[in-house]
Amino acid sequence: MTAEEWPPLPESIQTPRLLLRPFRLDDADDIYAYASDPEWGRFLAHEQPYERRHAEAFLAERVLAKWRKNPAWAFEQEGRVVGGLSLWLARRNRRAEIGYELARWLWGRGLASEAAATVIDEAFRRLPIRKVTATASAGNVRSTRLLERLGMQREALLRQHWVHRGESLDEVRYGLLREEWQPPSGAAPDERGAPA
Repeated sequence: MTAEEWPPLPESIQTPRLLLRPFRLDDADDIYAYASDPEWGRFLAHEQPYERRHAEAFLAERVLAKWRKNPAWAFEQEGRVVGGLSLWLARRNRRAEIGYELARWLWGRGLASEAAATVIDEAFRRLPIRKVTATASAGNVRSTRLLERLGMQREALLRQHWVHRGESLDEVRYGLLREEWQPPSGAAPDERGAPA
């Protein structure tokens, strides 16, 4: 299978507590509700103060993006968007990078882990990738712990790697190889050795 022949990932995925589905233009109010919280964006490269126009620009970009290259799911819970997750597919290197965000009022409940684990499972099942990677600010302990719960290994510390709000921050890089991935129990392997 060539990189161009990779199948698309599903647009709609149901987890125990979330519906993962494509972002829509009418999600702007929900995104603004959580992204305008300064503490939420403390380690993210989002504009601050975050205004509704930033949510609209983000959604326009998501809606226009090519699904096969950069799928991105909104986290819908009880009819409203409370976060999201993206995969950047590096087909030539058979790698995917994951990024996620969740409304602060839902932190600590395992929702981002639930969504990320589900998408990683889908990516390893359906795509011929060798590795899933992620980056986080070294000071973002919640995010680094989440990546470790997903089974990712810390691979690098990049010192003073990016400037955020005038401060030089360290960045950590994590990776999960296909052979390290633990599929959900009961999943049968397919011909590539990945769960079907």
